[in-house]
This record gives sequence, structure tokens and C-alpha cells, in this order.
Amino acid sequence: MALKDVQEILGMFGAGAVLCVGGNDPAPAAELRLHGALVDSVNALEELAPWRADTHARYDCVVVEASAMLEIGTLESSFAQLYRIEARWVVIRFAEHRDLICASPEVGLRRDWENAAIRAGFRRAPQAVSCERYTGQCNDPLVPALLEFERIPPAALAAFPFEQLLADRKLHMDMSREAGERADAHMVRYALAATLVRAGDTVLDCACGLGYGSAILAAQSGGARYIGVDIDPGSTAYATANFGAQYGVEYVAASATDLSFLEDDSIDLVVTFETIEHLQDYQGFLKEALRVLRPDGRIIASVPNLWVDETGNDPNPYHFHAFDYATFRATMGACFLLEERYAQSAPGGFKLRDWPRMLDQLALDAPDEQTEWLILVGACDPLAKAAQRAYRDGALAGRAPLPGCWVADIGGHYDNPWLYRTMVDRQTRLRERSLLTDLAARALGQMPMQSADFGAALTVLGHALLAQPQSPHVDDLMPLIDAYLGQDMPNPHAKRWQMSAAYVAARLAQARGERALASMYLTAVAQADFMEFGPLLASKAVAAAFDLGVMAMAENDHARAALHFGGGAQACRRALKADDINAIGDPAAPFGSGFEELGQVAQLGAQCARALELLPLARRSPGQFWREVNAKR
Repeated sequence: MALKDVQEILGMFGAGAVLCVGGNDPAPAAELRLHGALVDSVNALEELAPWRADTHARYDCVVVEASAMLEIGTLESSFAQLYRIEARWVVIRFAEHRDLICASPEVGLRRDWENAAIRAGFRRAPQAVSCERYTGQCNDPLVPALLEFERIPPAALAAFPFEQLLADRKLHMDMSREAGERADAHMVRYALAATLVRAGDTVLDCACGLGYGSAILAAQSGGARYIGVDIDPGSTAYATANFGAQYGVEYVAASATDLSFLEDDSIDLVVTFETIEHLQDYQGFLKEALRVLRPDGRIIASVPNLWVDETGNDPNPYHFHAFDYATFRATMGACFLLEERYAQSAPGGFKLRDWPRMLDQLALDAPDEQTEWLILVGACDPLAKAAQRAYRDGALAGRAPLPGCWVADIGGHYDNPWLYRTMVDRQTRLRERSLLTDLAARALGQMPMQSADFGAALTVLGHALLAQPQSPHVDDLMPLIDAYLGQDMPNPHAKRWQMSAAYVAARLAQARGERALASMYLTAVAQADFMEFGPLLASKAVAAAFDLGVMAMAENDHARAALHFGGGAQACRRALKADDINAIGDPAAPFGSGFEELGQVAQLGAQCARALELLPLARRSPGQFWREVNAKR
């Protein structure tokens, strides 16, 4: 239990200076120290009084055993004492006596602890919001294993007291300073949106209200810039005071329908929750969102699901429109490629008052379901949106061009580099398979055959067809692959896709039982010079050599299998000894992904070496050989 709790704490707040308070188990403190944290421990909260921050060490996080909170008075007085420590985060750990605490009518509910912390000057930590918790432990009203809070800066607390928030609650609310189901529902959408943020992205939270959602986005993702926009200057003033400095978010008072302070093609992700029903001209807003998004950008939006009364009208005076799924889908689909659909509910809702917290992903074409909110993820069409600015990869921002390094130079080697993150990169591309394959098919019709883009589209389509190798589309694709392989192209990225397309052609031929054709493609890949792109492409050459070896074993030709396995090991060795500029880039500021991919090359090489080493075993026990050799597959 201690290890699990510590891993959660580190995943939220990192390994900084930590104060552990109370409890009889020394394991959490020891585990934190093993992970590099600077840890002090005290047995009880009383040992911290009187506390003066100028004479005590400052802590990033205080981890308190819940039983220690109950020893000196009320929950609110205990949180008030914790507030004086000036640590940024407080984690309450319910490891000891949790059953007794849960049985107490005064302190057994999660809401009791959250309300006490909020009244003492804390908010619910933006780092702690998660989709898993929302649909899991949050549906249990009792205290969970951990509760996490963040100390509100004193100046913000003085400028915007809790009583003022309550007075304005019907218009807007900082949900990080509210307990309960509705607050959970509003916050978790931002945790979902954070999964869409790519390294180096510029993120726009449109109609951000009091800014807590922008903070969740910044706390839970690796973007480079976060902007929160709201039409109410009072809201952006609150957001700036409470979250601006701590999370590096820029809050701007502006209308969602007039984002003229932003240039065309300057945003990577637009997040806009429960916005368009408030706008008379919501089509104008979506066109404005499309304008500011880059051609490989995304949008995630939500609306209430048909919040209407018996008259057929939305009783909320601030809502101009009511949406069902069909209308919402048509509205978003007019501007964006629709990628994902979610249905969300929470207790105490407008329609489904007794439903649990739910956040379910549904197929875009699935029948309508009862739900409180509709959420859609859309993507710009990089083949349809004309770029007004030069290609930019935010993950490479601040890196000077390195002569002779082309591995990450997408803008210089693709005719339409905006396709790369949307169609190619496995971490960032379209998640909906039919949308991805449609984009790849359209790219084949628009991109020149001599381009890297064409080869990337061929490979994406080939991998998709591996699930249905007897499809007539395979017969259409194979001649295009052959034609692409016949091109003499100096572009190193095109060389990459020639090898990748040949490899996927081999896999398709294997799946169709065309062994001679598969062998031909695999031999071409194994013998190709992967260094024309760089050592990372050795993964294809080594994999092809392994496949050839396995095919030879199936034909009982162990001598030929040994040659192929040995060739794969040698290709791996060559890659690992080669100049690594086109794997890791600048050694002084290397690409972490380059090391990961070199590790994959090494794993494939180890597989070939292991196969060569254990080849005699295959005659006696082929199953054992396969289990030993195929572990990295």
C-alpha cells in the first residue's frame, strides 16, 4: 500500500521536499527517499506549532496520516495549521484506521474533508483529477486512500474570499473550491482534454471561466503555452491571481467569437466546455476556432444534452440553444473531422439526478444514449485547411537547426508537413481508425508519388489492411507500393517510407499466404541501406531479417535461418555503432525518443542473436524456442 501511495504522490507532485506527519508506518517516508525526495518526519501536528516559515524548512508537499488530523481538534483547525506551513500541496493519507474513519458520521465522507480544506484556504489539487478516479473512487462517498489539496496563495485568498465566490456561484464557480458531484464533473473534462495535448503545444481554453480548467490542462500535460479566454474581466482577474503564476497560464479577457488577438494557425488545441450553447452565433465561434487552429490542430467541446423542460425550451436564461447528439455532431462536423465521442453524467444533474458519475467513450455512429453532457473531439483536416504560416513543431521550439540532422526535420522533408502529427506519429495521430485511413487514402490522391507524404500514406493504409488481408483494397495498394519503391528519391524521409512500405507489403503478402512475394519484399528491406535515413530505421532491417529466419525454419532450412538471424544481429550492431546524429540529434540536448527507438533496435537485435544462439533447441523443442526468442516481439 505504501508503495502504491508513494507512486501516486510522485506522479502528481514529483520528488521534492516532503514533510511526513503522523502514522506508525515508516515505509512511505523511506520509499519517498528511495525515489530522491528530501524527507523530514514528525509524529504529530502538535510538533509543528508554533510554526514560522522564516525559521523552518520550506516544503513542496506535506503528507499527513489522516489519524493525525483528528488528534488536535476539528478538521478545519487541522487544515488551518497545515495552511501555515506554506507547503504548496497537502496529501491526506487514509492508511491507518480508515475503517474507523469511514464509520464516523462526522469525518467519514470525502465531502467533509474537502469542505474543511476549502474553508481553510486550500483547493482541490489540479494534478489529482483523473478520469479513472471520476468513474471509480469518486462514486464512493467515503474517504479514499488519498486526498490531495493545493494551498491558495494568500494574496489571491484575500482578494477573492470564499464568500465572494458563493455569491457569484449561479454565474460561475471555481470548481476546485467546491466539493461534490457537479464539481467533479466539470473538472474531469479537463483531465480528458489534457490527454490530447502534445509536447510543445499551444493550448487555448475558450470560455475558461475562473480558470481552474486551464490549470488542470497545464498541470497534466506537456504543452509549451496555455491561454485562457473569458469574456468577463472579473473572471480572468480571478484566474490570473489564483492560477496564472503557479501554472504559467495567460488569461485574457475576450469574446469567444472574436479571438483577433490570436494569429491564424497559432493554436494546437482548443478546449471549450459548455460554451456554444451560451453563444447566439456559435457557428461564428467554431469558424474562429478553425482560423486560429493549426492545420494539424484539434478541438474538444461539450454541451448539455438536450436540457429542456416540458415546453421544449432550456430554462437556463444564459443558454441560447439546446443540443441533442445529432445536432451537436452536425454542428461540429461542419468544421472538423470528428474523431471521438463521450457521454458524461453525474448525480444531481438536470435530467439524470440519481445517476452515478460516468464518462463513457461511444462510437460516433452509436445510437443516442441517456446522458447529461455530450463531448466531441474534432481535428482539422490538414489536406483541406490552407496553412497561413510556416510549419512549426512545438516540441522542437528553441532548438537550433543541426547540420546533417534530418530525422526530426518534418517541415523540410514533407510536401505537407501538417500531415505528420495527424496521420503518421503514433502518439499524436487520429485515434479513429476509419478517419485515419480515409485521410491516408485522400493523401494518396493529393500528394506527389515522389514525396515522403505519399509513402507515409501507403504505409498507414498497409498497416490498416493487415486486419483484413484478403480485402480487394490490398490488390489496389500493392501496385502503388511497387511503383513507390521504384522511385529514386534523395529525400531521406522518402527512403524511410520506401523501407517501411516494403516491410508492410511483406506482412500483407505473408498474411495472404504469398510466401515467395513476402520473401522478396523482406529481402529487399533486410539488404537496404537504413543509414540513408539513420540508425533508427534499422528496426525494419532487423525485423525483416528475423522474419526471413523464421520462414526458413518453417521450411526446415536451419542453415539459411542462421544466416538471416546473424544478418539481423549484424545490422543491429552496425546501427548501434553508427553516427547517432539522426537518432538523438544534438548530443548536448538529445531527443529522448531517439534513445527509446535505439533501444527498440537493440531489442530486435537481441531477438535475432537469441534465435541464432538457441537454433539447436528448435529441432528438439520448437515451442520452447519460440517462447525464448519471441519475448520481445
